[in-house]
Amino acid sequence: MRNILVRVDFYLLLIVLIRCADAEDYPYRKDYPSIKIISTESLYKSLSKCLIIDVRSKLEYSVLHINSSKNIPLSMVDFKDLVVRNTEKNGKSCVVFYCNGHTCTKSYKASEKVPSIPSFAYDAGIFEWAYNYSRNTVFLGQPMQSAEQLISKEEYKRFEISKTEVLRKYEKFKIIDTRSYFQRKEIKLPFKYYKRIPMERIRPLLTRRIIKDEDLLFVDAVGRQNKWLQYYLKNNGYTNYKFLKGGAAVFK
Repeated sequence: MRNILVRVDFYLLLIVLIRCADAEDYPYRKDYPSIKIISTESLYKSLSKCLIIDVRSKLEYSVLHINSSKNIPLSMVDFKDLVVRNTEKNGKSCVVFYCNGHTCTKSYKASEKVPSIPSFAYDAGIFEWAYNYSRNTVFLGQPMQSAEQLISKEEYKRFEISKTEVLRKYEKFKIIDTRSYFQRKEIKLPFKYYKRIPMERIRPLLTRRIIKDEDLLFVDAVGRQNKWLQYYLKNNGYTNYKFLKGGAAVFK
């Protein structure tokens, strides 16, 4: 009898530890208790059954996405209608939404927007998928060969520059503001000369090498979109560039 009680206590403790780990690894799950979650392995098995929708921006999708997934950014005004139409058009019985990972809430919010369709949030995100199923991942328009193609945090940090450093020697840089029109209205940059090239327009300029590889400084909104831009810079042979750490938000 005592052994049985010990086993029960052990399993109860294990359940508590698993839930605590989930709370740490997926900090926003608790805010969306009604949303059904799908694991990486289960998603792989459901590729033919469910419509997979990437709810991130076009830039993020163009760099890395699950093979056969559709890109319907959550920010689109007709998001719900597009999801419903695509689900019916493709004859799928369910939908799986995904974004960048554990701290991204877009997959949960997307699932909330379409209560009429059975849906799941793949909150492990695109990077976990790429590491586990690189052969079922599209990288810069081509089948991914290996997760080693992904840029590490350490590599990205080597190209970051702080606000203090920028203000001390900003005149040497060719500054490019990659924010949208509305983002630029919120915070103005304190520089006299700089170019405004929104992120969605900058990719073809890099591909055709119209932008010269000379002391470039890219400024986005909060320092997140530049991480995706770096893939295009690296792929097109750029080496002489920096990213403002924290983006334009550091001047707020």
